Amino acid sequence: MSKLPSDHFRLFSYFERFVCGCRLRCPIRWAAMVPADEDEWTVQAIGTPFPNNPVKVPGQQNMYVALCYIHGQPLMGRAWNDGGVVQCAFADGREELKGTDISGAIQVLTYDGNHVTKGFFYEWMKYSDYIAKKSEFCTALRCGSSAPIVWPDKGALGTINLEKRTAVIARNQKCCTLTEAQLKDMLVLVRNTKEGPSHCECPECERQGESRKTTSPPLLMLNEWSDYRAGDAFPNPKKVIKALNRPLNTKDGPQEQYVALWYHFGNAVMGRVWCSRGKVAAAFVSMKKVFTGDVGSLQILAQLSPTVAGFDYGWQPYRKIVLVEEKEWQPVHISFVAPCVLIVDKEGHEYLGEANLKEEYAHTVLGNKVFRLEGSAISEFQVLCRKNRDDTITI
Repeated sequence: MSKLPSDHFRLFSYFERFVCGCRLRCPIRWAAMVPADEDEWTVQAIGTPFPNNPVKVPGQQNMYVALCYIHGQPLMGRAWNDGGVVQCAFADGREELKGTDISGAIQVLTYDGNHVTKGFFYEWMKYSDYIAKKSEFCTALRCGSSAPIVWPDKGALGTINLEKRTAVIARNQKCCTLTEAQLKDMLVLVRNTKEGPSHCECPECERQGESRKTTSPPLLMLNEWSDYRAGDAFPNPKKVIKALNRPLNTKDGPQEQYVALWYHFGNAVMGRVWCSRGKVAAAFVSMKKVFTGDVGSLQILAQLSPTVAGFDYGWQPYRKIVLVEEKEWQPVHISFVAPCVLIVDKEGHEYLGEANLKEEYAHTVLGNKVFRLEGSAISEFQVLCRKNRDDTITI
């Protein structure tokens, strides 16, 4: 894989910092801002290992910004991580192109650093705000007249022609052509070379401290999943979600296990990661098979401050979270799967795995085999949930 910097690509935000149409800003002045770095695109063949530090689409756990050329024309589209390798889809105005429909390599946008070291950060901005702002400090990523645009309500990513002010986006294997009037609430990707993202945890922002901020930014109200690869240095344990907030009672003794997400053939899979000699180790169950070791790219659920996130995490019995009536605690889920701590024997040994809320079963990896229970046997298993804080503001 090679990195392809280009001064005519101007893309939007690696930091997942967009909430309900609000751009989150940090009012701190950065006196020591370095000159803005170039964008970095990683050249990838389809089916090769997914790159590090991809730029994620806001509100999506497995959608990243990609670029390809079809008949010499630049198209923006979505890449996703499928079991650790690259897959992608683009709309060419007539049909959705995937996999073997695309000859040659694609490019995935990456961002390794922060607004202080890079001199800019990527930010998702409402198209109507981008048009109204016209700031030299917020420039859209573009290749010719093509730029990436996101349709948040549909979870779709496509290409906007900035000159014609029209967009083409693929949905359900069909292409949609959208006019300017339909684009106002959609998101374009820009480079912000003046400010820093709100809720930033880089060393400079932590040094400046909350006392320097003049306004409180909107709450995120989103689960934040951070991208890692099996074998990476393990993150600060205080910044990721630990199962039951304590070491689990495993057959090998106490072990801290953390909530992880993996994608296999396009399906979300919840599992666990742990620190093995300072590195990320992982275990997942998919299609009744065990996946451990080099599983490639994965995501770990970040532990945000409740005052930043707007909600609290907690663990609740399965029997409570599947009740039909209105509940204070809602399961943290993607599709129908949620993180779940299973009790695997009469001795009370515990392992983090996955609960399927639709088919009413839970499974995990135990001794390199699949351990599964269903129905009433899982009623007391603990499922990760969240509830809005009493002081949460409406956004």
